[in-house]
Parts: sequence; structure tokens; C-alpha cells
Amino acid sequence: STYRSSTTVPSKYLLFQMAAAPPQQPPSGGSTPAPAKKPPLNLANKPGEPTFQLKLDPSNEIDLTWTKGVSSHVDMKITNNTPDHQSYKVKCTDNNIFRVRPPLGFVEPGQTQIIKIFQSSMTLPETNRHFFALYHKKCTADDAKKQPRQIWKSDTKPDGVVRLLAVFSSTESSSAPMPNEKTEESKMDAVREAKEDKKEEKKEEKKEEKKEDKKEEKKEDKKEEKKEEKK
Repeated sequence: STYRSSTTVPSKYLLFQMAAAPPQQPPSGGSTPAPAKKPPLNLANKPGEPTFQLKLDPSNEIDLTWTKGVSSHVDMKITNNTPDHQSYKVKCTDNNIFRVRPPLGFVEPGQTQIIKIFQSSMTLPETNRHFFALYHKKCTADDAKKQPRQIWKSDTKPDGVVRLLAVFSSTESSSAPMPNEKTEESKMDAVREAKEDKKEEKKEEKKEEKKEDKKEEKKEDKKEEKKEEKK
């Protein structure tokens, strides 16, 4: 008999080795594709939203400077170039980053209102993400003597709408100092101011509620008097 020095490898074992082989890597030296850029925000008015009729400065975008641990602000001017009294409202995309003072108010015909926009972000905000929405509503001279919150109710339809992109320019450098105690104090002051603003708003709301209650009471008293007179 003849002795065979080689053995035959089962076909199943060969298939297993082929399946377990690592995939071939692409040749080195190729360029990595750049990440896709986010499309620009669409800040155009939505269907049914009227065009903003007041004059704004700046009118296209809000430029804010950012430095780590430092709060900054810019002034925005609203000029009423209409013959009527106007009430305005300003909203932002993140109340933890921005503060608007005053966020609600009135502008007489031909007058200009200065609004301060503050930013206190601990990190450089993402570009092409934040914006401010501004609304205005025609009102009477008597309305302008009331609290602006009475104008801007949940069902109020504005006479004009516009949205302005928030653009950030960083002044941060590699040798920029870390936030110090004064910076922390300024943050605490900002928190206190926000709390005080809320307290004042609640006080004003309570005053208005009391006035309305008194008016209702007077009406009821007059009705009772008339009933007594008829008797």
C-alpha cells in the first residue's frame, strides 16, 4: 500500500477561513471628506405673517461678541415710522443664553426705543442656530398707558413680524484668563435681576387683576342699586 504524506483539508474549514478574513483597507493617502455644512436658517416670514413695518437698527442680523466667562450686550433700536402708537415684543431662541431688556414695550409715532440684548453663554454658541423674533402691534394712546402684557395675549395677532439671525464673533485667545470672582458676581447679579423682573411682572399682574375685580364689584353694586330702586 502507498502512504500519502499530505492530508486533505475539509472544504467547510476553507469556507470558514474565507469568511473570517478581514476586509481590505482602502489605500492610504486618500483625503477624508469634509463634514457637510448645515443649511442656513430659513428666517423668512411664515405664510400669513405680515411684513415688519417699523425701522430696525441693525436690520439684518444681531452681531454679538463672545469671550469665555464674560457677559456682553448690544443695543438695538426700534423706530416707529408709522402715524400710530405701536407695541412691540421681542423673543429669543434660548432664555438661558440671552436676556432682552425690555422685551415688551411701546413706541410713540416718530420715536425710537432702545432695546438691550445680553448674552452670557459659557461656551461659544453654535453658528447658524440662534435668532431673535420681533413683533409689533398697532394700539391707541390709551393702550400705551397700560401694561404691554395686556396687548400681547396668547391670541394676539401681530401687524408685523421679522426674525434676525444672531451672529457671534469670538475674542477668545489661548492666553485668555479663566472666569474670576467678579465674573461670577456678574452672573449672580444677572440671576437676581431676572428674579426681580419676574416679581415685578407678578406684582403688575396682581394690580391689574385687582383693578378688574373692583370694576366688576362696582358693576354688581350698580345692578343691585337699580334692582332696589325698581322695588
